[in-house]
Amino acid sequence: MSSLTLDRSRYDADLLARVAAGWQRLADDERHGVRGAAHVAGDLAALEAPPALLALAAHVVQDEVHHLEVCARVLDELEPGARPAPRIELALGGARGSAANEAALARRLVADFALGKPVTAAAFAAARARVREPLFAWAYTELLHDETRHATFGAKAAAWVIRHWSARQRQALWTDCLTASATVGESFLRDAEAESLGLLPGDVDRTLPRWIIPHLTPLGLQARPANTQALVH
Repeated sequence: MSSLTLDRSRYDADLLARVAAGWQRLADDERHGVRGAAHVAGDLAALEAPPALLALAAHVVQDEVHHLEVCARVLDELEPGARPAPRIELALGGARGSAANEAALARRLVADFALGKPVTAAAFAAARARVREPLFAWAYTELLHDETRHATFGAKAAAWVIRHWSARQRQALWTDCLTASATVGESFLRDAEAESLGLLPGDVDRTLPRWIIPHLTPLGLQARPANTQALVH
């Protein structure tokens, strides 16, 4: 693990602080991801999802916890002793599935996982290609490793949730999720120096990679032709 240490003396304190601030934002996002994945698992259980699907949901929760641990490792190298070990509080469960809860779960699975995770994966891959320190290359590899599987989980779980929906309900879900995915996400000023060290790039490509499209097909959701070029590459 010696290659995963950071020689802070090689870098300006302001540069390290900028990179640390970016990783703190990422850690906050991953903590939110832990809670979100736990709620998804609880909602699927409330809807009496099959055990195989619940096992996948539980694995996603474990992955998100690991992602938070990765962020904590990086932050500890950037600012040793500045932060306590991450504390995670999970609250599983919810009311037995109603139509409203079913619709909210379907939206989360499609927008946050099936559509959102490929974008996150692209950002992590772009960051890994730019960094020069082994610590950050390792961290982005760890974060990137699970995102594709999380996207396919979202599509598979959503397909189960909406298995009895009408074509009209499915199209409304698709439109709603595409609109949400097109507007969600923060943009930050570019910081080429910090990005070359380990900061997540500020210019995240939010178009969908083509590999996710076959996993969306079982949902019965199709992008409108006018949206295809803008949303897919």
